[in-house]
Amino acid sequence: HGTRHREIVNQVSRGIRNDVAFPYSCTVRFKFPPQKTLPAFELHWYDGGMKPNIPDELENVAELPSEGMLIVGDQGKILAGFNSENPKLIPEARMKDWLKGRTLAPDERESWQDLWIDAFLAGKESPGSFLLAGPVTETIQLGAVALRTGKRLLYDSKAMSITNAPELDRYFRREYRPGWEI
Repeated sequence: HGTRHREIVNQVSRGIRNDVAFPYSCTVRFKFPPQKTLPAFELHWYDGGMKPNIPDELENVAELPSEGMLIVGDQGKILAGFNSENPKLIPEARMKDWLKGRTLAPDERESWQDLWIDAFLAGKESPGSFLLAGPVTETIQLGAVALRTGKRLLYDSKAMSITNAPELDRYFRREYRPGWEI
């Protein structure tokens, strides 16, 4: 769902469909099926300043950071920065309990950027490798199509096709003018 433009008609607020630009802010829910190493899960994307409700575990926090991620699992929640930096179990008492008697390995202390640079210098694939970016890009594009069309979409990633509205697949591909093909 994205922000909506409104107008007042006879003292009643009514929505205006905006086909010109994307919303100022939005939330998009993605549902992923089970995978080889993951059970089924949901991803809730908040953009343009929209944020989830503050979890009960952060009752003394007035506002969530401007960017970041909140991972909600069956056994608790983890709050981290946008690039997975500084992950913390919440509430803070759970993090303190988890850290008791532990020494974090170097790769648990290093920043995302350090891991990327080390992998690059060693000639290895980094955690943020563009070679791994395809599924993330595909997901973001699917969210953009859902926002543009205002529809709930069902997607077959193997076929790279929207199964409940195949006519929308046109948003994933471009027909190039002769001489400009890729």
